[in-house]
Amino acid sequence: MLKIEIKDDFIMNRKAYPVLIISILSFLVVSVFAQVSVGLKEGDWVEYTATYTGNPPDTYPETARIEVKTIQGTLIIVEIERTLLNGTQTSRTETFNLETGAHDLLIIPANLGEDDEVYHEDIGTVTIEGVENYNFKGTTRELVYAQVLNTEFSWDRSTGMLIEAIQTTDTFTQTLLAVNTNIVQTQASDINPMLIYGIVIAVIIIIIVVVLLVLKRKK
Repeated sequence: MLKIEIKDDFIMNRKAYPVLIISILSFLVVSVFAQVSVGLKEGDWVEYTATYTGNPPDTYPETARIEVKTIQGTLIIVEIERTLLNGTQTSRTETFNLETGAHDLLIIPANLGEDDEVYHEDIGTVTIEGVENYNFKGTTRELVYAQVLNTEFSWDRSTGMLIEAIQTTDTFTQTLLAVNTNIVQTQASDINPMLIYGIVIAVIIIIIVVVLLVLKRKK
């Protein structure tokens, strides 16, 4: 917990006010933008289809659906439903902690850029290789991508949700691709909360500077 101790002699020195204010605001700015960004909302969902070349195991998915059930801070609980190549249907609940990482990469923090890092429980640090545009049903969005072992991952940048994963092995290649989602509709009109916080802090700084200038002129 941050503790700021202000001594009496500091309070008596009016010239120190701007220094204190700027220091506190700088701390707030750093704290806001250092937070892990969660781009999803409860109820968001994505549906995937998988295509193969070669001879994949029949326990691999033919289709999959991920739905966000609960979000608590950076903790995201999702339900994953799959139809396997052998016709079996499965359902499981999985928890993702965007601060400490997860055991797979279906969801990563939102708004990452080139050279940002994601932590995987088993693999370790994964570095984002770049950002590029992609088109989803007529809507242009940004994705981030990375190569992890034998799999190429691409995620929707503003939500952190997986868009495509291409896994290559000695016997088969799997392409898992998002084909339907409510994210494009729900995210299109949303403003990134981090941007809102940044704007609010910038406005506060401007107001404080103006007030200090007015007080200085009156003196």
